[in-house]
Amino acid sequence: MITRNIGKLIRGKTTPFQVLSACILGAMLGFVPGFQQGPGLIAALVFLLIILNANLFVAGLAGLLAKAVSLAILPVTFAAGAVLLDGPTQPLFKAAINAPVLALFRLDYYATTGGTLLGFTLGLAVGAALVVAINSIRHKLAGLEESSEKFQQLTRKKWVKVLTFVFVGGGKGKRSYNDLLAKKVGNPIRILGVVLVVLLCALLYVGQALLAEPIVTMALKRGLESANGATVDMKSAKLDVKQGKLTISSLAMADPKALDTDLFRASEVTADVNTDDLLRMRLKLDNVTVADGSSGDKRAVRGHLVGGGPRPLPPPPPKEGEKTIDDYIKEAQLWKDRLAQVRKWIEKASGPDKDRPTEPAKPGEEAKKETLKQRLAREVRENGYTHVTASHLVDKVPTLLVRTLDAKGVKAAQLPGEILDISAHNLSTQPWLVEGKPTVSVATRSNKLAANIAVGGKAAAGQPTEADKLYFKYLGLPTSVVASQLTAVADGGKKPIDGGTIDLLLDGSWSAQGVGFIDLPLQVTLHDTTVSLRGAGSAPVKLLDLPLGLRGPLDNPRILLDGNKLGDALAKAGAAELASRARGEASKAIEKATDKLKDKAGDKAKDLLNKLPLGSKKK
Repeated sequence: MITRNIGKLIRGKTTPFQVLSACILGAMLGFVPGFQQGPGLIAALVFLLIILNANLFVAGLAGLLAKAVSLAILPVTFAAGAVLLDGPTQPLFKAAINAPVLALFRLDYYATTGGTLLGFTLGLAVGAALVVAINSIRHKLAGLEESSEKFQQLTRKKWVKVLTFVFVGGGKGKRSYNDLLAKKVGNPIRILGVVLVVLLCALLYVGQALLAEPIVTMALKRGLESANGATVDMKSAKLDVKQGKLTISSLAMADPKALDTDLFRASEVTADVNTDDLLRMRLKLDNVTVADGSSGDKRAVRGHLVGGGPRPLPPPPPKEGEKTIDDYIKEAQLWKDRLAQVRKWIEKASGPDKDRPTEPAKPGEEAKKETLKQRLAREVRENGYTHVTASHLVDKVPTLLVRTLDAKGVKAAQLPGEILDISAHNLSTQPWLVEGKPTVSVATRSNKLAANIAVGGKAAAGQPTEADKLYFKYLGLPTSVVASQLTAVADGGKKPIDGGTIDLLLDGSWSAQGVGFIDLPLQVTLHDTTVSLRGAGSAPVKLLDLPLGLRGPLDNPRILLDGNKLGDALAKAGAAELASRARGEASKAIEKATDKLKDKAGDKAKDLLNKLPLGSKKK
């Protein structure tokens, strides 16, 4: 009964120290956003509550109050964390974030660090106010106890003692209220609590293998979900500490762009694990192998997004003849969304957020980089206040590192009948801390598709290093698959291509704009295809090499198709008449654009003359 607990605070042996320590520890617990955001901090505060002779009832009330307040002032908590983590005290917190055991406190979460400070402050204030209130009541009761005969007679009556015991609880015994007021600290340590904590620590030390497994599972799941951007499920994750082996059963990673399907699924994943840095919340995996890998399978339970989607970036300022992806593809947004997800993965593997452009560079200008303040604001919008971390403070060893990964014989629903082999190296949550470039290679055993991506640091002049490569090849793509997505650009609503197959080749480096931005040709080769152009007609071609220029963000590039080069390619392919018409249409387009420029220039000149004084016009 709550009244009995309150009665014990006033009439019992509770000291100001017990009340104050209970309020502080309870409030700090209430301000921890969740177990993921501070498992070590929660354990430490609970251990302190057990060891210190704090009043558990007061701690519970303080915790509930603090939790309600923390939810109401979450932006303030986050701001306090930003001041601590990115202000003058940054070196202190950086050392704690990277220290064994203290890393388990997860002080890299802004909400956790800010909550620790605000929780302590609120607990101190509430505790002090409660101590003053209790002492004030005890002072009044002490005065009545000493000077009021009626009060003394009333408290000696049996029925009053019974009601007091039922509703207020046990009394102070033979002690007076003045005796209670004189005792400020009492016994600060709960002996039974010390014994219990020592036993728990001993059990954890003896059974550290049992502790290692949940830490590995939590770190792995968190790292994979952060990289994937959607739900990651696993039936079990078994760790053999002696052998340094990790076995994951039934891994399923939801597709962020199709949450009812799995982007990747495997019956079993095995890896060599380095457990030296587990107490620093660091996980290093090597020789990762995958059994029964597949992609595109339907999920029994729909997944959910983890964090926000990729940042949308506009295409760069257009040059003459360039168009956007929307001008060519009917369902452009679907392609943009998928390519944006690819760009997000590539950016995560490339380097710190501060190196990423916020928008395409304008001619003659350097690309604008995302500041720390901008990154935090973006991640708060995407993930919420409680899931934003100071990842830039992680030092020496990344949170998650996959040194080598091999997935052989992967089946993909998007490529029926094809078998893929996937290999990757040096994938991590903080790639700037890893020696060696992050690389990913995907290839079908039929040699129909191959892709290689290598990202890493930049040269001193700001140009990509030789290792920063992008290669994509797709042979024999049925033209019908592409034509169904293209906008009609020929007379009578005809598709620009019909029949035959297409080969695609993209080979080069990332642009000087940075990783995720391209400025290179896409070589398109048409085989046995009928080509149709607006105003030029149609013609069959046996082999047509069509060079396209791509420039800008990977998911929203500018596309250049030069009319004269198209004419040359058509002539070479044997469609001379269509080539002549194509050049003619290109010339008309240029003349039309030139006339528009002349008209605009003329209009501006007329406007300028009209604004001049009349005398000036005569001159």
